[in-house]
Amino acid sequence: MADVQVVLLETVPNLGEIGDVRSVAAGYARNFLLPRRLAVHATRRRLDDAQFQADLQDRREENERREAQHLADMIQGVTLTLQVQVGGQGRMHGQITNRDVAAALVEQHGAEVDRHLIQIDSPIRSLGRYLVPVRLAAGLEASVMLDVVEQEDEPDPVAEDEADEADDDFDVSLLGR
Repeated sequence: MADVQVVLLETVPNLGEIGDVRSVAAGYARNFLLPRRLAVHATRRRLDDAQFQADLQDRREENERREAQHLADMIQGVTLTLQVQVGGQGRMHGQITNRDVAAALVEQHGAEVDRHLIQIDSPIRSLGRYLVPVRLAAGLEASVMLDVVEQEDEPDPVAEDEADEADDDFDVSLLGR
């Protein structure tokens, strides 16, 4: 069966974004895409129509705005905790940048945010709490609270093994005497 050309009116997973022209099986177009108004036939006249292109652009912008709003709702007011190494005088080793905040958002809350959208005026170089704005779209901003704390030292695994061995050498039968 022959493939047909369609223009996507909505984002379709594993197929494409709004406005993409795709070649799909005729049955897929006829039975799934067209009835659900996810796509229209890609005719030369339709592709050249300026109004059609403007409508597609409006749909793209609305879709991006909806996704940005969902992301804003997801991250608004969350608290991120970043543990950093601190030297003998209480000074941080290194600094915290927007890249670190973006990685913490993914790791701690599963929210993937482009690091360029995170607004840190200057790198954070001291422990404390910081309110970090995230500019997701024009006129749409969310804020996250950033707690920068001293990294807790992990117990030395060798010392734990020695303590376990010392407990094993202790004779419990001596307690009864």
